[in-house]
Amino acid sequence: MSESSTTRGGFTPSGVAAVRRASVESSPTSKATRTRHIILDAARAEFDRYGYTNTTIEHIVTKADVARGSFYTYFESKIDVFRHLAATIDREVASDVVAFERKRSGNPIENLRISNRNYLAVVRRNADLYRLVDEASAHDEEIKKQRLQSRQQHIARVATSIRRWQSKGWADPDLDASLTAAALVSMLSGFAQWLHVGGDTYDDDAAEQTLTDIWIRACKLADPDEFSQ
Repeated sequence: MSESSTTRGGFTPSGVAAVRRASVESSPTSKATRTRHIILDAARAEFDRYGYTNTTIEHIVTKADVARGSFYTYFESKIDVFRHLAATIDREVASDVVAFERKRSGNPIENLRISNRNYLAVVRRNADLYRLVDEASAHDEEIKKQRLQSRQQHIARVATSIRRWQSKGWADPDLDASLTAAALVSMLSGFAQWLHVGGDTYDDDAAEQTLTDIWIRACKLADPDEFSQ
């Protein structure tokens, strides 16, 4: 990794310690991988226990049972390790939602249901990180920017789907795809976080069914299988 490259945490490394960390990330050994994961797991547990503001590196290294110097072999700071943890959300969305959307074919309504179900599951699995990202955004401008970027990428993907539906005659051709996507993403992400982070209680299956039905009505999305009958 060159000095101008960014790490998976989204920041630009510099200095001798950064060179060492970059070397570990670019060609990790099995031991290095295990140690890095141990530190990340410990950090996630301690952030969840103490909150972003009150967690210290001492908390993390004590939980991980590693030397303080070992922490700096892998991470630059508390902010750095948290950025790597926060990136877990984007990675899971990419693998469970985006990857599915890119390779999907067939009935768009069924595909929409699966995408929404997978997204709700990602939020459920990472409820602790979503809560912490909200807190950390007030202290770290980079996390705040990444949060906005993730939302904008989500909106862009949905807008692309709406335009595809429109081009095939499956959705209302008069919809503004971008604005509709922004509204639907806000509904989905907001509902998911209130459900799995904020304390709302609804049945997951019923929630997915209702959310998807709202998307269908908002887009006037037709079932193409009915056209072939």
